[in-house]
Amino acid sequence: MHVNIKPTEKHTIYETGDQAINHVFIFGIYANKWTQSASFGQSIDKWRKINEAIKARNFDAFKASKRRGYWVIELKGQ
Repeated sequence: MHVNIKPTEKHTIYETGDQAINHVFIFGIYANKWTQSASFGQSIDKWRKINEAIKARNFDAFKASKRRGYWVIELKGQ
């Protein structure tokens, strides 16, 4: 599962992965907004892990990959 992150303001730029991950925490982008690429049984466990990490503001649970114009946020270990 992953979520694509772009700044809400056009003049804002996220330069680091931590800034993009912080966007997930600030705007409360919980697992129901993330794109799924797994089967149903696997996704429920991942949803729980994502939501728990967001509630705990655990930066270490996520990894950020820079793409062209946006960041992709995923759980580590996927």
